[in-house]
Amino acid sequence: MPQKTAPREFGLVGYDHVDVCVKDRAKARRFFVEQMGMDIVGEGPDHTFLLFGDQVLGLRDANDGIEGPKGVDHIAFRVSEWTGLKSRVGRARVVITGEKERDDSRSLYLRGPEGLRIELVWRPDPHTHVCSHGPHVPPPVPDEDVE
Repeated sequence: MPQKTAPREFGLVGYDHVDVCVKDRAKARRFFVEQMGMDIVGEGPDHTFLLFGDQVLGLRDANDGIEGPKGVDHIAFRVSEWTGLKSRVGRARVVITGEKERDDSRSLYLRGPEGLRIELVWRPDPHTHVCSHGPHVPPPVPDEDVE
C-alpha cells in the first residue's frame, strides 16, 4: 500500500513552467527555438519564455546570487483554483515568500526544501503565459564566427 503523502488540498494540476538559469541566453534560446521547435512567448531584459504545448520553459540569465539548486531558478506548479489557496498553504505550514497578481495569472511564492523556490500559479486560461514586459524584443545575438 503506498504511503500517504501531504494533503492534496492545494489543487496542483501539473507544471505551469520551470525557469532555468543559463550563462548564454541567446545560445540557449536558439537551441530551444531552432532545434526543439519551441515558440518565444515573451522576453524581458533578463529572461525569455518559451512555449511548447501549454507548458513554458523560462530561460533566466545566470546570477551568482541565486539561491537553490544550480541551474534552477524556480519551479512553478499550476493550481486548479485561487480562492482560499493562501489559507490552505498557511495551514500546511509552508512559508509564503511573496505574492503577485498579473493580467493573466496570480502567484504565491513559497520556500521549498534546500532553498528551492516554488511558485503556485493560477491562470484562467492555462494555454497562455503572457510576458509582463511588453512585446517580444530579442537581445542581440553574438556572432559565433567572430574570434
